[in-house]
Formats: sequence, C-alpha cells, structure tokens
Amino acid sequence: MSAYKRFAIPTLLLSAALFLLLTFKIRVHPLVSYLIAVNVSTFLLYGLDKLCAIRHWQRAPEVLLHTLAIAGGSPGALLGQQLFDHKISKVKFLLLYWLIVFVQLFLLYLIFYTELLKSIF
Repeated sequence: MSAYKRFAIPTLLLSAALFLLLTFKIRVHPLVSYLIAVNVSTFLLYGLDKLCAIRHWQRAPEVLLHTLAIAGGSPGALLGQQLFDHKISKVKFLLLYWLIVFVQLFLLYLIFYTELLKSIF
C-alpha cells in the first residue's frame, strides 16, 4: 500500500466518524462539524507524522498534509506545526502552506465582503 493511502484512509475515516458523530448525535451544524472533523484529523496527522519522523518510520506525504489544509484544515495544521514543532524549518513546505492560508482568507473575504455570493446565486 502506498504511503498516501496508508495515511489518507485512516484520516478520512476519522474525519467521517467525527463528522457523523457531531452532526447526527450531538446535533452540530454540518459545516461546523465538517470544519471540526477536518481540523482534528489534520492536527492528529501532524502529530503522527512527527512521531514517524522521530522513530524513522514511513512518513505521511507532504501532499496529504497540504490537501488537508486545502480542505479546511489549515488551523489544525498550524496548531500541529506549532505544538509538535513539526515542518517549521522546511521553507518550501511553509511557503505552500501560507499560500493556501492566504487563498482561503482571500476567498472568505470575497464571499463575505463583496457581491460574489449575489452574483453566483
């Protein structure tokens, strides 16, 4: 099994389980449930990847970490980077991460502070 699948499948299953629990058992709004689930999963994956780095085990691919950030897990990624002291010296990784964050913030600005929503609907 590829490293991507080895880490992506459990992460996806955890995210789905958290989403279902929050949405249907605890009755949290689906968007909030999604964001909590993806951020918890992203944070935990950063911790697992740090453990794998320390133990010299197979690592989570950086593309998966960035994919989770793009999917809305950028706050969890930042918390994981800071708490686990992980990926903070990799300039290329951090540049891409902050580009993702910038694009997300720009999109939020467009959605909430411009006429973008009115023009789409």
